[in-house]
Amino acid sequence: MKLKAFYDYINSSGTLLFFRLDSEGRILSMNQCACQICGEHVMGEPFQNIILDFQNIFNIREIAKGSECEKPFSIQTVQGGPETYLLKFTPAEDDILVFGRKDFDEMELLKTEVMSLNQELGNLSRTLHKKNAELQNALDHVKTLQGIIPICMHCHKIRDEKQIWDRLEKYLTEHTYAELSHSICPECLERLYPDIDDDEC
Repeated sequence: MKLKAFYDYINSSGTLLFFRLDSEGRILSMNQCACQICGEHVMGEPFQNIILDFQNIFNIREIAKGSECEKPFSIQTVQGGPETYLLKFTPAEDDILVFGRKDFDEMELLKTEVMSLNQELGNLSRTLHKKNAELQNALDHVKTLQGIIPICMHCHKIRDEKQIWDRLEKYLTEHTYAELSHSICPECLERLYPDIDDDEC
């Protein structure tokens, strides 16, 4: 009689989820509240199919052997969105009884954690955009000379990609960010201007 009253209470409860599972974790029966939340189509399916947060995976065989388990889980609802319940798994002879109640403290904690993670993600995204902009700016200002550059062995003009021979300084100015200033080396100074002292240059 007490068992019937218990099941009547469980079945008529508007806030308490109740599932009866077999030893493999398949749903054998559930109360009206569970049907409204999860839909009757889950009957006969593995209970884990309606659980969204796999980081809290439980061992159904350990529970069937006599280990109780109570953890918050997000459940897929027929409306499409998840709802968080504190689920208690209790072995009962050959079955496993699952009781679920709304854990509003846990929901608030999860909401706070999600908001914090979203804020952190936003900060990381802004930092990444800034670093990408800095990198692109640096790449835009890099010019390198690569490969073999043909240079005249007599006048030292360089042949560019358009097959035009140009003075070395013009080529360097157009193909690098180097700025050239004119000077004279000691050998040329002595050969071309023998009357000028090194110290005067």
